[in-house]
Amino acid sequence: MPVAVVGLNSVSAAVSPLSELGSALHAVGDPGHHGADLPPMSAALRRRVRRWAFTTRAIRATPFVTVWGSDDGFAAQLDQLRALPPRRLATQLIRPISPPGDTAAALRYAQARGLGDQVAALVERPGPAVTEFLEFLAESWDAWFATRWLAVRPVLAARARRFAHDLAALGPAAALAALDPSITVAGAGVSIAKVANRRHDVSRRGLVVVPSTLIRPHLYVADVPGRPLVLIHPVDAGPPVLPTRDLLRRLAALANPGRLEVARAIATEPRTAGEVADLWHVDPTLVNRHLRALAAAGLARATRRGRFVQYELDASAVDALGGDLLGLLLR
Repeated sequence: MPVAVVGLNSVSAAVSPLSELGSALHAVGDPGHHGADLPPMSAALRRRVRRWAFTTRAIRATPFVTVWGSDDGFAAQLDQLRALPPRRLATQLIRPISPPGDTAAALRYAQARGLGDQVAALVERPGPAVTEFLEFLAESWDAWFATRWLAVRPVLAARARRFAHDLAALGPAAALAALDPSITVAGAGVSIAKVANRRHDVSRRGLVVVPSTLIRPHLYVADVPGRPLVLIHPVDAGPPVLPTRDLLRRLAALANPGRLEVARAIATEPRTAGEVADLWHVDPTLVNRHLRALAAAGLARATRRGRFVQYELDASAVDALGGDLLGLLLR
């Protein structure tokens, strides 16, 4: 279930203060899996962050995933947002809640999420609602994030330059694969390990990679119609990711009750199929099939001793399974 990206004839890197601010606001809303070291925030600003949190959660509002000019600072980006017609910007802000242009769905789903009044204001009275959002962005930057940006901008710029170097030296697919272990070369494009099954042909729209010091553990793919595909990636490569097919194979192996019982039999000491069959009163052919399936899934180790083959559960692989699953879900 990977995300495939093909047509890599226009790939570039960009550094975006507004994108990094979006990652910071996301981290504030989901501190459990980010653990980011962020500046302290006033109680009043924290309330405003909660009010607009829906724009930076699982799906980000368009302004946070927009491709800006390479030298645009936050003030220039904010001015570009201010120049947009209020209704157009309001539509961009409800992207995380509903399909583009479906205001009826936006109002319906907003009610389910406790955002009815706020989204209704964006739909029905976009001028004041958009003004409030722009004021929130300005306050978040001036009172909270600007100092951090001064420290991280050189780091992001250096990572963007390194990607540009890899792009010229290795080609687009290999340069993208060097960003993170969850990205691998696949044919003429790349495959990204995510819980999704999508294919993006970027031959006409282009692909822009945006480094972030705060996006981990996510690897964010932003698909906004009519715009370049945006990939926001951790500035430092994350840990290796278990391929989706391997994770599904391990989960399926343990989902079988009989196989789970066989796994218990080899959890504390190595045993042969015959030994497990005799001690647990199970058909030896079935036990052998279960043991081979566990070994094929990477959950058991097989050791030959003369004419016998002993199997032992790989406790570290089983112990890591929850983390592997969570890592894929958060990726």
